[in-house]
Amino acid sequence: MTVEKSFTVDPSWKGIIKWGGLSLFLAGVIVIVFVISVGVFQVTLPLDAEEILEDPFVPTSLFAITLVGEFLLFPGFLALYFTLRDDDRVKMLMATALGTFSVVMFLASRGLIISLGQVSGRYLDATDPTMRAALLASAQVAERAQNVYSTIALIFLCLASILVGLVMMKGRVFSKPISYVVILSGVFTIFTPFAVNLGIPIAISIIGLILMLIWQILVGIRLYKLG
Repeated sequence: MTVEKSFTVDPSWKGIIKWGGLSLFLAGVIVIVFVISVGVFQVTLPLDAEEILEDPFVPTSLFAITLVGEFLLFPGFLALYFTLRDDDRVKMLMATALGTFSVVMFLASRGLIISLGQVSGRYLDATDPTMRAALLASAQVAERAQNVYSTIALIFLCLASILVGLVMMKGRVFSKPISYVVILSGVFTIFTPFAVNLGIPIAISIIGLILMLIWQILVGIRLYKLG
């Protein structure tokens, strides 16, 4: 991989760039932890509402951890904005806005899953079949809503990644290979929510996820060093 070109950071934004880079790095690491944990604890994805109500601890805990990682994307995109804004201010404003919307939608999505943990106690204690059916129906609605929110969030994140990669291509901070990785991560991952319906091979989604993790971690390290 080629070495990044020399670049002088505006001292006013060094702190934001440094800690934003650390946040981006941690966001990537947390996703790795999540993926490994899903395999270790054999969590079914997409989540099943009834399984969450019957045993909420593992899925709600995992998605709470994921929520932290997704929140950390916001300072990461903020650091990218202050690093790359001189190369293309309009694209970076758009990327930062899309990244922010993505974080908001992710928080709403994960919040619905975490809230099901509180409903679980009532579901398990309920002896009336009608009440149990009503609680299960509510949980299913919440689970479907979180799928919609997470899909929107992922699309926003992919579009933001593509814009950031395009700006990186003509900038002085990041190498061309990293720029391509950022762009391709967005291109591959944007199809993930529709993979089943469109008959897209699961390998495409996996490639997108891997590329997304790679650029978040490597770009995060680079931003931290710049700061």
